[in-house]
Amino acid sequence: ASVCSLTIRGGCDLAEPFPMKEPEIEKGSVVVIDEDHPGQLKLSHRAYDTRVAGIVSGANGVKPGISLHQDGVMDSGENVALSGRVYVLADAASGPIKPGDLLTTSDTPGCAMKVTDHGKAQGAILGKAMGSLNEGKGMVLVLVSLQ
Repeated sequence: ASVCSLTIRGGCDLAEPFPMKEPEIEKGSVVVIDEDHPGQLKLSHRAYDTRVAGIVSGANGVKPGISLHQDGVMDSGENVALSGRVYVLADAASGPIKPGDLLTTSDTPGCAMKVTDHGKAQGAILGKAMGSLNEGKGMVLVLVSLQ
């Protein structure tokens, strides 16, 4: 197909399905590359993890706008947002999250946190916060741009 303009009305992110180490991962969870199983992802468990791969798409009802897959090959698993806008589980223990803050993995399993050490964050950035979380844990809208 060739078009001059295309409007995607199904969601807000570009996602790809990945097999997961854990059988049940909550939508909005941060996932990292599983070094023991090529092509597989697992729940994040440590801060500033350079293996960060994305966010499990679908939290707060925001579904993928585009889902990449090839029938019969690499077509199973959870949709992981690689770009675009999704909600992420976040933990404000390292400091309040404000719009524009860079987000990275945290020590809280599956949660993002505000980057406070920019030196350690190189290669471990999920994207930029588009919402706020002043304290505790909650969902934050993020513009995914892995760096």
